[in-house]
Amino acid sequence: MIASFFVKSLQNQPSLVHGTSPRFYEIEKGERESFCPPENDNSGLFREHQKLFLQSLGIEKENLFRVKQVHGNRVYVLKDSKVFADEVSHQEADAIVTHLPDCPVMILTADCVPIIIYDPVKHVVGVVHAGRVGTLKRIFSNAIETFSREYGSRPSDMVVSMGPAIGGCCYEVDEQCALPFIERSSVNSRFVRKARAGKFFIDLPEANRLEGSEAGILKENIYTDGPCTSCENHRWYSYRKEGKTGRLMTLAMLRQRK
Repeated sequence: MIASFFVKSLQNQPSLVHGTSPRFYEIEKGERESFCPPENDNSGLFREHQKLFLQSLGIEKENLFRVKQVHGNRVYVLKDSKVFADEVSHQEADAIVTHLPDCPVMILTADCVPIIIYDPVKHVVGVVHAGRVGTLKRIFSNAIETFSREYGSRPSDMVVSMGPAIGGCCYEVDEQCALPFIERSSVNSRFVRKARAGKFFIDLPEANRLEGSEAGILKENIYTDGPCTSCENHRWYSYRKEGKTGRLMTLAMLRQRK
């Protein structure tokens, strides 16, 4: 059994499938095995776990679309249902957006914020990988702008969820890393706070929530109730806490509307 993370607001969307994979999955007799452990993400084991994850979400296809994540702010738009998944995997980007039904899109994280954006009016979905650098480069805003530019989406129609990520309780950085966040916003105290001498805590989910709100997404449509990957390291992978570790898969897929 795979105990994935779901957001109720997205589960209530009948034409959307979504979920974030856990650290472990149950096999026979209640025993557990690592899910997507620290191996090459093109390994046979990763592909097998990818298949299991898709099946757990009721998706019959084995292929899914993901990009080469580089901690940047480029958004890849999946427009052609006939494009090969391997071709997409070589595209350097940190978000992928599509209007195509039955084409699952995915990102990998292990502390960074996994964001799902869904426009139920235009029926468009996207997944975003927002780490510290990507957040500074406003990858979330770029994804929102891509929705508007490519599909005519309005931010006020979008529903957003943020899955398991390291929280402001645990993500401690030095002053050099914190300074760009402090300088970026007059309301920085909401997602940056002092820790011990020369150290600060940054709340990346909150930083992205504020960014989404500033872009026009309704506050009540932004869900940041994903657990902290460091606090709950027994359930989710955390690169900051563990060093070399596995990856969480965050997936979204549109169903064909009837």
